[in-house]
Amino acid sequence: MVMVDKLSAPEAAAILGISPLTLRDWARQGRIGSLKVGRRVLFTQDDLAEFLTASRRPARRVAAETGAA
Repeated sequence: MVMVDKLSAPEAAAILGISPLTLRDWARQGRIGSLKVGRRVLFTQDDLAEFLTASRRPARRVAAETGAA
């Protein structure tokens, strides 16, 4: 079994730029992966990367739409 570094909710929330309460709510809703160890909710770098990848939206091509160069 490979052990990975685990982040607390405040640490992971700081990386994502959201509040720890929001992050815990998202984990409870299944929007982001997490580990429950006793009463603690922990996150891995992989959990955060998967969440960010799934949340990614493509950029609009504004210049092509307006005909500007």
